[in-house]
Amino acid sequence: MNKMNKWFCLATIALIFSTSIPSVWAKENAKFTHVFDGTAYPISPQYQGAIHQFKVHVQGKALSELSIDLPEGVNITEGIEVTNQSGQKVAATISINDRTAKVVFSQPVAPETTILVSMRGVTTPGYEQTWQYHISVEKVGMSAQIPLGIVDIATYR
Repeated sequence: MNKMNKWFCLATIALIFSTSIPSVWAKENAKFTHVFDGTAYPISPQYQGAIHQFKVHVQGKALSELSIDLPEGVNITEGIEVTNQSGQKVAATISINDRTAKVVFSQPVAPETTILVSMRGVTTPGYEQTWQYHISVEKVGMSAQIPLGIVDIATYR
């Protein structure tokens, strides 16, 4: 294999790898809006009524809506609460229809804000699983949902 082919192969592999990393792996100080820190309280799969939560760090334009695609077998029975990094509740209208939960913020969430989204009263089939929530947002001035990534929330014994 000549030098040109080696460089081309290395560049292709690097490009594939860099575009396949989900935003959920981003750190809190990334330069784009992203999701991170998915967790369950308690983590036991048998516990019905757990809290599944994740964080969103807002960058760029302010955030007006957040959509959560619920995994098959997961239900939210006690609603969704959103708080900011100071622990203050963020006012929002919550709707849960079929397999999608939508959070429409009363006031846009400003850039440089980190919000904690807590899904309360989560019920699952009761077996060990890594639940994958697909997260999308709508930003102020935009009329389309922007996929942020997948939040993995593991339950185990």
